[in-house]
Amino acid sequence: MAVFKWGEWAEAVMRMLVEVKPGENLLILADTWTNMEIAEACLIAGINAKANAQLLVIPRMAPSDRREFNPSTTGAIMGADVIVGLCETNVNRRAAAREAREKGARTTSVVSMKEEDYVFEALLDIDYPAMIKLGEKICEMWEKTEVCRVTSALGTDISFRLKGRPADPCDGRAIRPGQLGYFPGGTPSIAPIEETINGTIVVDGNITGSGVVSEPVTARLEKGVIIAIEGGADADAWRSLLESTGEPKAFHLCHFNVGINPRAELPAEHAWGIVDFGFGHQDAWYQGTVGQDVKMHTDVTLYSATITLDGVVMVEDRKFNPDLGLGGL
Repeated sequence: MAVFKWGEWAEAVMRMLVEVKPGENLLILADTWTNMEIAEACLIAGINAKANAQLLVIPRMAPSDRREFNPSTTGAIMGADVIVGLCETNVNRRAAAREAREKGARTTSVVSMKEEDYVFEALLDIDYPAMIKLGEKICEMWEKTEVCRVTSALGTDISFRLKGRPADPCDGRAIRPGQLGYFPGGTPSIAPIEETINGTIVVDGNITGSGVVSEPVTARLEKGVIIAIEGGADADAWRSLLESTGEPKAFHLCHFNVGINPRAELPAEHAWGIVDFGFGHQDAWYQGTVGQDVKMHTDVTLYSATITLDGVVMVEDRKFNPDLGLGGL
């Protein structure tokens, strides 16, 4: 039964998310924490698609582990046309994956293999094409926005410019040469103009490395850089994590997202109407100034924030404005 279940899911990954073609070199990358039924289902789906498919299992690397891949893993990645990551190890931010994308490889990785029901349902149990269209609509709006403001009842009040930067629906697909994805998708993303980012973010959701906060955490920013983090033990842990890197850019805001996947649940950044801010490592497609030279990346989520675009409400308390054509799925 499990094989059949994941077989259907794997076929959708190959068909819809990476559009693998006959003869392409397909690498399924798993680690020692991966459910091998899922990895083998993807291998079979790749073979069925007539790709030159292989499955590579590597030792799991912790989020704090900054080592690059060994030569054999690097060689497999560099030789691939398509890479599907099914592991807790962060594949996409390693040098080999970046270089492979620069040469045209397409790569997508699953968000979390620890939540298998969500990983399955958020891909197959929704109208995925409709979600893609909603994400594209939001991206079109953001790319025309002069001033975006995010506020909340807890005290969030931060604004920044968006116009001039590309937005991506982040739907999990990697169908163009060099494209990077994370799936299940559903979190349109953009890099605000860094020097215009000023204000306060009050986190009532999740912080990378700490989980859901026990009390709100307040971050104050000037020109895109965190100048203060306050709010108890979770604030101390986040501050210490950023300081431990020795990388000043770990404190720089690098992206802004909103969740649009109806199957995602709190605290996932893909959950419907959730606001997410990222700090540190910034993938090249954002065309921002933070860049990829910083290895640390952390995300924070806000459960009930209001987003306004040039004074018009886009989302409030996790409800999208239907007058903007942003209906539910």
